[in-house]
Amino acid sequence: MSIYRKIQNLKTQIIETEKMLFLVGNHPIMSFSLKEKINYLKQQLAELPLNVLESKIRLLFSGNAVKGSLGIKSSFVGKTIAPIQELIKTQAAIVRFGNVSKRGQAKKSVSTDLYLTSLPIGSFGFELSQLDTKDLFDESDIATSIKQVISLIESTAKSDEEFEKVIENTPKRSLNNLRKFFKEASDENSIVKLESGDLFVEISEQKVHDGYDRVSSTLNDEGEIFVNATLRGFLLDSSRFEIIDEKGEGISGLISEQLSEEEIIEYDKKYLNKPCKVHLQTNKTTFKTGNQKTTYELLEITNP
Repeated sequence: MSIYRKIQNLKTQIIETEKMLFLVGNHPIMSFSLKEKINYLKQQLAELPLNVLESKIRLLFSGNAVKGSLGIKSSFVGKTIAPIQELIKTQAAIVRFGNVSKRGQAKKSVSTDLYLTSLPIGSFGFELSQLDTKDLFDESDIATSIKQVISLIESTAKSDEEFEKVIENTPKRSLNNLRKFFKEASDENSIVKLESGDLFVEISEQKVHDGYDRVSSTLNDEGEIFVNATLRGFLLDSSRFEIIDEKGEGISGLISEQLSEEEIIEYDKKYLNKPCKVHLQTNKTTFKTGNQKTTYELLEITNP
């Protein structure tokens, strides 16, 4: 049982016991026993940890994908598990390395395989858990990633403003998987409940439709540009670059996975704080509201 479920279970017991105490009034024996039970339950509740990280996520659904408390469509499970798995995998790379690149870090990659460990009934759904770990930090990284993915899904359904804010630091591949997840839930007219550790989020059927409309209306336009600029530096651990263009405006972004660490070091030696021509890939994101944001990826640096 998750921490959230334990908290809810204890709160329910406290409420029910307090109702019984009200009914028995000042009965000398029963009231004493019930008061003792209430104190015990409150003590258990107080001892439960808050902000718990758990390398496990539970998703519950309703609507056409679910047949009461009897079952859930296997095709729906397959179509929703895949994007959730990929969202967590991408987020885990960001949590550990600051981006989704694997340059020089393959041996330290996070174990992101999640196992189907339960099919909760009531509101029917599924539970995914991490069972294999490569190092001591895997469980913590996956648990953090799960909470961040839940927050991403919640923000997407909440409002245009929250969606645009959270998408600023979300890779394109996550946007595609987010779209796939919301499409399946929206097509089946489902609510979505997400739970991990002490975190619980419930998204109504209308909010699921809104979320899908919001993410499916988001357009990406890729292109390439050449910029005369001055190189200001690289951050190898997070695979980021920074340049200053001819107008004095700063441009930063990710370094292409196609560039080796040796090439980046050579660029740094040759062009740091010097004029150069920078080849960038651009990705312009246009939201439903008409707002836009542009991200950059470094492809090459040459002489001006």
